[in-house]
Order: sequence, then structure tokens, then C-alpha cells
Amino acid sequence: MRRWDYFATILLITLVLYSLFTGDDRRTPVTEAPRRPPPAVVAPPPMPQAPPHGLPLTRVEHKMKSRSTAGTAFAVDNIGTWLTARHVVDGCDRVGIIYDHKAKRAGRATLRAVHSSADVAVLSGRVPGNPRPVALAAVLDGESQAFHVGYPKGRRAVLHSAYLGRWRLVGFGRFRNDEEVAVWGVISRFPKDLPGFAGISGGPVFSTDGRVIGISIAGSDRRGRVIASLPRSFHQALEAAGETPTPRPGDLRFTDADFRAVGERLLDDLRVARVYCQVRKPLGKGE
Repeated sequence: MRRWDYFATILLITLVLYSLFTGDDRRTPVTEAPRRPPPAVVAPPPMPQAPPHGLPLTRVEHKMKSRSTAGTAFAVDNIGTWLTARHVVDGCDRVGIIYDHKAKRAGRATLRAVHSSADVAVLSGRVPGNPRPVALAAVLDGESQAFHVGYPKGRRAVLHSAYLGRWRLVGFGRFRNDEEVAVWGVISRFPKDLPGFAGISGGPVFSTDGRVIGISIAGSDRRGRVIASLPRSFHQALEAAGETPTPRPGDLRFTDADFRAVGERLLDDLRVARVYCQVRKPLGKGE
């Protein structure tokens, strides 16, 4: 190779290396594709409070309904919102709120919401007279006695009971529920010859000052006990239905001497009503 060619080659290599290591980078810079913004954190709705461990446990089977049945409900506003027990209205072809027992007349009701883990349901249904709502307690707080109103065995009835404590109730079968409940021991009842409590389910449990502190959901005829959901359960069910009842003081006063009369007024005024669950039978035709 000639000396000139040799020096030319060395110079070319030097220029190339110089441009690579010291020259400006004229390439279009590579940028990272913009990342999608992180999804908004959506807080889930508040979950029902799980019953604490260590409570006495009782189990209830919710069997499939093969015939029409009945229970109890009560008005929480004057535009047709009612609370009841879920097992009373679950699995029905039609639901009616009976407003005339002699003529067997009932207003059609629809199921608006059920509690996810408690035996509580919300109904919508209008009846003549737009019954006045009952007052709802926020919590069960130190009540030692209660008064239950409803239609056990299809009869108008009022019970007076004493507080026994809290249990954990687990329901299985047609639907499941797992909740902390209050247990009440029946002291006296009207009528006195009432043979059992079936049918009072869904009925309100009142404190002495006339506020609802529970919903009757189960019982033991032999032991004379009634089991009731707690206020937080029915407030959660109402929230699921989009309802927030106006807080109000109780407008009733129950005493040992006149609980029967107070309960019967609630039944007369349809503030507490009988609920009919039709299962392949005409509405209002027997149980």
C-alpha cells in the first residue's frame, strides 16, 4: 500500500471514531410511550360487620317454599317503604301487604333490597291510608325489655319479653345469612293461648319508648324465645335500597300494663301489617 493511501485510511478512521464519540447525536430521541394513568381507587361499599367469635351459635334452615306463607312487615315512611324479614318474602311469586283481613284484600308489594348477610329485606307497597312510619333506633343500647308486634300463626299478637343476650345466627338453604342477633325471652303474650311464634317474623321489636330495636326473624316456641336482627342490619338494608329514614323519637310508650293496647293500635293503623307470600296460589287465599 502506498504511503499516501495508508495515511488517508488512518485519517478516515480517526474522523469516524471522532464523530461517534464526540459529535452531536442527530437521531430522533426515543421517548417512552406515555403510561395510562393509574385507575381511580374506588372504595367498596361498607361491608356488614361480621359477628364476633365466641357468641353462642344457632343455625336456621331456610327451606324451599312449596306453599303460600305469611309474615309481618312495618312501615318506615309514609310513601310505601316497609321492613320485614328476608325469609318472609324470598322465593315468592307475588308479595302482598294485607290491609283488609275480612275481605282478604292486599296491596301489591315489590322486593326492593335484601341484606347481604342478615335476614332483613326492604319492600315497596302502598296501602290505603298511607300508614304513619314507626321510629327506628340507631343501636340496641341497654334495653332490658322489648315488645314484639305481628301476626304469629295468622293471629294479631303482642309479646312482652326480656333481654337474654346476643347470639350468632347462621342461616343456610334457600339463602345464607350470618349475623349477630339479640335473643329475647317471652314474659307474657296476647292472646294468652297463642300456640307459637311462626308468622311474627318480619315484625318490629320495640323498646319501651316506642323505637324499633330489632326485627323478629326466628324463635323457639318450646323455650319461649324470639330472635331479632339488630338495628345496624336494617339500617344497612335501607341504605342498600337508597333510603335514609328521618330520625324521629318514638311516639309510643309500652308498659307492662298496656302493651297489648299499644300493639293493637299499631295493627289497627296498619303501621304493622301482615305480609302474604304467594307461591302458585291466588293472593290472599290462606297459607
